[in-house]
Amino acid sequence: MTKRRLLRAAGLATALALLCGLLLTGALADGTPNLKTYKKAMDYVKKNAPMTLTLEKVRFTPKELLAIKQAMPEGAELHFSTNWKNARFADTSEEVDLRECTSGVKEADLEAIIALCPNVKTINNAAKRYPSNDVMIPLIEKYPEIRFEWVVHLGGGHYCPTTATAWSTFNEPSKGYKLTSEHMELMKYVPGLKALDLGHNRISSLDWLRNFPDMEFLILGDNQITDLTPLGDLPHLKYVEIFSQDVTDLSPLANCHELLDVNFTYCKLITDLSPLDGIETLERFWGNHLEGVPEAEKERFIAAHPNTQVMFKGPHATSDGWRKHPRYKHYIWCLKNRQWVPFDQPLPTKKSK
Repeated sequence: MTKRRLLRAAGLATALALLCGLLLTGALADGTPNLKTYKKAMDYVKKNAPMTLTLEKVRFTPKELLAIKQAMPEGAELHFSTNWKNARFADTSEEVDLRECTSGVKEADLEAIIALCPNVKTINNAAKRYPSNDVMIPLIEKYPEIRFEWVVHLGGGHYCPTTATAWSTFNEPSKGYKLTSEHMELMKYVPGLKALDLGHNRISSLDWLRNFPDMEFLILGDNQITDLTPLGDLPHLKYVEIFSQDVTDLSPLANCHELLDVNFTYCKLITDLSPLDGIETLERFWGNHLEGVPEAEKERFIAAHPNTQVMFKGPHATSDGWRKHPRYKHYIWCLKNRQWVPFDQPLPTKKSK
């Protein structure tokens, strides 16, 4: 090959390299602009007014993407996929998972995601404490077709994700923010709850339990409860602690035919235990310090429940092995992990997300 031909070939190669570089930096092979920054994308939209724009694997925020879409001509289509704060979603997403976001999500972000993702059915932000109830409740009402997973603010440092199926305040007798029945009405936004530990609070009414017909586990000791009527609508209730209450009538529990563990220690106004006679599943009954129950009624109850471990003479609510039963370890795991697992099923080996 002559020198002239070599130079000509080298020039052609250089030209091809320059052309490829221009294609890579200015546009993709199919002619779509390679716009990796918000400024470049917005400038392109303002200059070219495209009717279709595709932004793949960008890192734009929801608000930036919405601004780009709003700058496009009416009827134009924006297609995108973004990795925003570790949350990956696209215009075709039906579920947007925001739990891995590196920082909080704001109301404007949620509104932008809804506007950008016309097919979205679920937005999961259940790992973040914000936005608050004041933002989320109106948003739920505004978009009833979308399932929002979020964190309900109950006050005083108590938060419950709407994905929880088990939850506890973990209050101590002399410590902790005391929840009331009004606070518990907010739990309607956590519809899957099957286990609750609300010991040592200021709950007076159990009407809010109407939202949880499948409840299986309740700790309500040391509250201000007098009426157990709502418990009669919980046919799958298996475990209940209601010690240190001014309750008198146990008849609502007659409808709870799956009860295993019942603790009414220090409920001094109870006089009649017969409403529990028809519950054949009952394995344990703790009734220490039931001063209103005559000795004859206690003896009758023991005779009527030959397969039930009955305790009437223990020193306090959880004495004599109440919390040494295998079910104690089981429900503690559930409450700590906010995930209910029925007593007859093994616990997961790893914490669920």
